[in-house]
Amino acid sequence: MLRAKDYTTWDFVIVHLRLVPLQTLFSILITILNSLIPAYQTIVIANFINTALEVFNGSVEYSAIYLPIVLIMSYVVFTNLIPSITQIMDTSAQNTLNLTLRKEIVMKQARLEYMHLENNDTQELINRVCSDPVGNFTAGLKNIYRGATLLISSFSLLIIVMSSTPVSGIIIIVISVPLFYIAMKTGKKNYEMGIESKKIQRKYSYIASILTDREYIEERNLFAYSEPISEKFDQLYEQASKIETKREIKSYLSMKSGSLVTLLLVIFIVGLLLPPLHRQEISLGIFIALVNAVYGLVQSMSWQLSSTMHDYARQKEYLNDLSSFTKLSEKKDACVLPTAVETFQFCSLEFRHVSFKYPGTETYILKDCSFKLNHNKNYCFVGMNGAGKTTITKLITGMYDQFEGEILLNGKDIRSYSFSEIKGLVSVVYQDYSKFSLTIKQNILLGNVLNTNEEYLNKVISDMGLEEVIEDLEFGIDTPLGKIVENSKDLSGGQWQRLAISRLLYSNSKINILDEPTAALDPIAENTVYELFRKVNEDRFSIYITHRLGAARIADEVLVIHDGGIVEQGSHEQLMTLKNGNYRKMFENQKSWYESTDSIMI
Repeated sequence: MLRAKDYTTWDFVIVHLRLVPLQTLFSILITILNSLIPAYQTIVIANFINTALEVFNGSVEYSAIYLPIVLIMSYVVFTNLIPSITQIMDTSAQNTLNLTLRKEIVMKQARLEYMHLENNDTQELINRVCSDPVGNFTAGLKNIYRGATLLISSFSLLIIVMSSTPVSGIIIIVISVPLFYIAMKTGKKNYEMGIESKKIQRKYSYIASILTDREYIEERNLFAYSEPISEKFDQLYEQASKIETKREIKSYLSMKSGSLVTLLLVIFIVGLLLPPLHRQEISLGIFIALVNAVYGLVQSMSWQLSSTMHDYARQKEYLNDLSSFTKLSEKKDACVLPTAVETFQFCSLEFRHVSFKYPGTETYILKDCSFKLNHNKNYCFVGMNGAGKTTITKLITGMYDQFEGEILLNGKDIRSYSFSEIKGLVSVVYQDYSKFSLTIKQNILLGNVLNTNEEYLNKVISDMGLEEVIEDLEFGIDTPLGKIVENSKDLSGGQWQRLAISRLLYSNSKINILDEPTAALDPIAENTVYELFRKVNEDRFSIYITHRLGAARIADEVLVIHDGGIVEQGSHEQLMTLKNGNYRKMFENQKSWYESTDSIMI
């Protein structure tokens, strides 16, 4: 499991050894062998050329050439066969990493405190770390292999070069130091530019979903906003593209400048080797092998060094992000299953002088907020957008516990309940409820993962009026929904909304909260849904949260939230007697929404 710590480059190796040990050990062995290949190639080529000249001059028997040929052929076989085997091992490792490492990253996300999911900076961090963890770890390990190969091969070639011309080896080392520094600096700068690019990419990816996703198709056709939205997409895409192009140019110039130095350096060293060749102090085979070795060495120390150090700097920044990500605070028992509290009998829920502001902000959403809800009544919280209604839901469900004051459930501090108990006691249907691309049956059963009760499932379907919907589907209750699988079926907005409420009913929770789940419906349809829910949920405690008043008449008591507190409380009739009351003003403004030719809903 990923631990909260400062990650270093070696963690690329450690994680791979933990998750895919066989493939990693094989890769390490191949890396060592590949590192020695340049020196081996230099020696066998020199030996082959010298032996061939000796055979040509008649100094040795013709059979003497056999061994050098065998040595060269073994090099050819190795360099052609090993990449295929390595590819097979890499694919196996990649599959395992996708199952294990990605799961660990996802589970860490699931354990994060809710405040991190509502913070833009941490969302950017999560996006950078979690978008392609396997790709980053794989690239990090391969870059270590490249670095090791570069180090071992360069050192072995350097020994060969310095044995014949020490000056050349010293020059190569001196030239490599500034190239190393430039590559590191360029890599870090490019990663920082990549952060800015990813921020823009998140924006244009969202715009792309507006232009292509099915859920926006009606509004796209109705309002014809595709062209201006497309222009905005083009602007952001071009902006990100410019940053990426600038990154590539910087990398290219850095590497090409190394190549130019390489060319000049090879010419200079060849010039140093010509006099010893002329004086026959070195053989032609050694000369050719040394030139080849020098070129390979300088090429490695310039182009490959620049590329390796550039990637190292970029991956080091990724590890810094990973370290920050793993240190993000977690919600205790965030991933535990709900606890079935069958003996629990709801009596009361009370807020005592509760004040709350979101982490990292200075404005109180709730300020000295107090109220008490009893088991024998259903309640409706009303108020303007931003008044704090949904914040109350977040506190009740335990998403935040950094509040001032007290929240008491059955007279007991809500923070003394375990999170698994809260999960088992409270169910919510949110305004932005989930539309799972599963079957109808699976969608409803998600409401209670601890128990499958076919009889109760059928009752919920009947109560919510979904029987006719199911009868019209090809595979009935087992019909897949959404647009992911073949023969799947999409539902209307109202049908999806009833399915979401069915999930809540199936949960059999003691406290049920409807947090504006009907906001997408027209007011009369909203009122109809609330009436239906009231009838099928009469024996369970319910809280309705809305800025519209369709649910107010079905609640026993209405609480009006304003400026972070409860300013009015009572039944609909009682609140309507307050001439200058907030509720009455809201009602008068919305009354026409609920009128129809057949009846007046409120």
